[in-house]
Amino acid sequence: MKLIKKLTYFGILLLLMQSCSFYSTKGTIPIHIKDVYIKPIQNNSIDQEVVNLLDIQLNQLLLNQNILKIVEYDEADSKIEITILEVLDSPYTINKGEQFDTEVTEWKLSVKAKVVWLDFKKGETLFDATINEWGLYGNDLDISSDGIDNDGDGLIDSEDSDEIGSPRDSARFIAINKISEKILTKITSTW
Repeated sequence: MKLIKKLTYFGILLLLMQSCSFYSTKGTIPIHIKDVYIKPIQNNSIDQEVVNLLDIQLNQLLLNQNILKIVEYDEADSKIEITILEVLDSPYTINKGEQFDTEVTEWKLSVKAKVVWLDFKKGETLFDATINEWGLYGNDLDISSDGIDNDGDGLIDSEDSDEIGSPRDSARFIAINKISEKILTKITSTW
């Protein structure tokens, strides 16, 4: 009798583990949505490269995470619309020199995007959000030796794997990567 009871408990535990593991990999995406069409990104900024970077990064992230299949418009259960609202470089750290002499030593590159995810089957908006992200860069020629925590993760230069290349390009990539990750988080935590 004890053996049957133990096997029953083991069976229930196995079922719970399987159902929880399925749930945790799929997040909370509505069950009827299996795929997504990503509309070509609109750009309201003067930075032309940001669209290509975001398109590549978001597609790669969705493919790597295997959450939704990317399909053509006429096959899709849902659609993501993205508009780059602005790309802005602003002074972040200013050093004061003698009298009125000042120098900007760190810049903050901010990217602002409006992201809308639409459910074609139910005719609903799953989310509509404005996402602001940033990357820092200095006046050095190489971001990997500028002594700045360019993405706010507590790591600098050789300690940080994403601090490579020219400063502004790297800061733009950091901001785009953060936006892509936030979009993925919003998709998986919609309901």
